[in-house]
Amino acid sequence: MKPVQYGRRTFSFTRGVAVHKSTSIIEKPMLGEDEKAFTERLAKKYHSQQGIFEIVFKKGRPDYAIVYLSE
Repeated sequence: MKPVQYGRRTFSFTRGVAVHKSTSIIEKPMLGEDEKAFTERLAKKYHSQQGIFEIVFKKGRPDYAIVYLSE
């Protein structure tokens, strides 16, 4: 697994064995990046993986995104 700077990993476990289920990563927009540019950058960055992302807004501008990646 690649290291995660800011985010979470979710595991299920049975009888002492942990199995990775999903990862969520926090991404911040670049300075001056609007919603469209931020969305395009995230889609391009994670193009080879499957999941969803949600963008959180503050004062009408993207503040951060949570990227949810499936196993």
